[in-house]
Amino acid sequence: MRGWLALVLAFGLSALAAPLATLYDGLEEALRQVRPEDPSRTLAALDRAQGVLRQGEGLPPVIRDAALANLQEARQAALRRSSADLEARLFLVRHLVGKALYDGYLQAQGAEGEALLARLARATDLPQEAVAEVRGLPPEEARRRLEARYLQLLAQDLNRTLGAASRPEAYLALARAYARYLVVQDSPQSPLRAQEFVRALARISAGEEFRPEVRELRERVLAWRTALLQAPGVPAPPAPRAQAPTPAPPTVTPRTPPPGAPPSGPEAEALLTPALREEIGFLPLPEEVALELGLALQRLAIPSVVDWLGVVNEVRSSLAIALLHVQSGDPAWARTQLRYAHEQYRLLIQPVARTYAPELAERADRLFLRTEGALGLRTVDLAVLLGEMQEIEERLFGNTQGLWHALQVQVQLLTLGLPRAVFFLLAAALAFFPLYLIRLTFGGRNVYWNLLGLAFLFLVLPILAEGLSYLGSVLAEHGGLPLLAALANLSIAQALVPYLAWGLTVFLVVALAGAGLRGIAAQFGLLKERGAEVAAGGWEERASTGLTSETIVEWDEEF
Repeated sequence: MRGWLALVLAFGLSALAAPLATLYDGLEEALRQVRPEDPSRTLAALDRAQGVLRQGEGLPPVIRDAALANLQEARQAALRRSSADLEARLFLVRHLVGKALYDGYLQAQGAEGEALLARLARATDLPQEAVAEVRGLPPEEARRRLEARYLQLLAQDLNRTLGAASRPEAYLALARAYARYLVVQDSPQSPLRAQEFVRALARISAGEEFRPEVRELRERVLAWRTALLQAPGVPAPPAPRAQAPTPAPPTVTPRTPPPGAPPSGPEAEALLTPALREEIGFLPLPEEVALELGLALQRLAIPSVVDWLGVVNEVRSSLAIALLHVQSGDPAWARTQLRYAHEQYRLLIQPVARTYAPELAERADRLFLRTEGALGLRTVDLAVLLGEMQEIEERLFGNTQGLWHALQVQVQLLTLGLPRAVFFLLAAALAFFPLYLIRLTFGGRNVYWNLLGLAFLFLVLPILAEGLSYLGSVLAEHGGLPLLAALANLSIAQALVPYLAWGLTVFLVVALAGAGLRGIAAQFGLLKERGAEVAAGGWEERASTGLTSETIVEWDEEF
C-alpha cells in the first residue's frame, strides 16, 4: 500500500509541475509587495498571498495549510510591527513552497524540471553556481548535491545564530536555518527532527540559554553533510512523505492523514494519545462523535480539548479587538482583525466543530464571510459573531444559547450590509416628508401646536441620524472619503453615547408632546383647571361646555 501511494505521489508531482510553477510566481509577486514599514500595504500583500495559496493548484494540502498558518502569523507580526518575526514567517512560507518545488523538480523532466529548478533557486536563495551544478544531472545525483548545498547554508545560519548580538537577530537566523531544514527533512540520512529546531526557537523567545542546543544542531548538521559527501553512492530516497512541517512557535500546523478511508473504531481510538482519549471521554457526546473530534484534534496537532478552547478564545479576542476598532470609527483595522479571526476559524476551529455541530460550523463560516464584506459594520454585528463563537463552545458541552441567538444570526445573515444600509437610507429620506407636513400643520403661532411639532421632530431624529451614519459608511468605504467613517458613530447600534442620545430624544418627545397636548386639551376646555387659566389669558369662557356649530367655527378661525 505504501509503495502504491509513493508511485501515485510521484506521478502526481510530475503532472502538477506546471501549476506549481505558476502558483509560486503568483506568491512571489504578492510577497514582493510586503513593506514592514507600511502595515496596511503589508496586510494587503499577505491577503493576496493567501488567496494565491488557496486558489492555486499543484501544492500538496499539507504544505498549503502550513504555509497559510505561517502567513496568519505574519499578519500578526505586521500588526505588532515586529520586523524580525515578519521576516522569519515569510522565509518559512517561501521554503515551505520550496519544499514542494524541490520534490517536484526531482520528479520532473525536461522543460518542466528546468522551470521548477529556477523557481526553487529563487524561493530558497540558492546561488547560481549550485543551480548550474545540478542542471542536467540524474535525479539522485541532483538530490545529493542540492542536499549538500542546503546543509551548507543551514550550518552558516546556525553560525550566525551563535554569533548573534541580540535575541531578535538570533531568532531570525535560527528561523532561517529551520526553514532550510524543512526542504531536506525527508532525506534518509537526516539525523535531525523539526521539534529540535522548535525547542531552540522557543528557548530564544522565552529568554533562556539557547546556544548549547544550537551548537549541538550545528555539529550534527556538519556530520550529516560530511557523511553525505563521502558516501560513494546514496540509495534513491523514498517518495516524499505526507508529513506536515512543524512551524516555529506559536504556529500550529494542520496535518493531513494519508489518503484512504479514515480509521474507525478501536483502530482510530488507538491513534489518540491516552490523555486525549481520557479527555474526550468526559464530553457529553456520542462515542463515535467524540472519537471523530479527537481525530480532528490530532490531525491539527492540537494536544487537548483545552488547548483547542484556547484557540477559540484567541478568535474571540480578535473579534473583540475588531469590535473596539468599529466603535472608534476605524473600519479598516476592524476588517483586518476580522479576516485574521476568520482564517484562524477556518484552519483550527471549523474542522473540529464540524465533527459535533456541522450545521453550526457552516453557519458560523457564512456569518464570517457576510461580516467581512458587509457595508457599514456596527458593533452589534460583531457582538452576534462573538455569540456564535460562544455557541460553538456551548454545543461542545451539550448546551445552547437558545432560539433568540439563532434568530439574531438568521436576521443578520438576511439583512447585514447593503440591505440594511438601503433600508435606513430610505427611511431617513422618507422622514423628510412627514417633517414637511408637520411644519405645515403645526407651524402656526400657537405655542402648544409648536411644542407638538417639536415632539414629532425629535421622534424622527434618530431615523435621520441612522441614515446619515450609513451615508457616511457608504462614502467612506466606496466613495474614497475615509474621514466620513466617523459619521458611523451617530448610529444607535454603535456605542453608548448615541444610545443615550436616543434615550434623551425619547424623553424630549414625551415631554414636548405631553406639554403641547395638555395645552391644546385645556384650550378645548377638556381640562377644567387649565380652561380657567386659558380664559384668563384672553379666551372667552362659555357657560356651556358642549360644542356647537358656532364654537367649531370660532376654533377653526383661531387656528
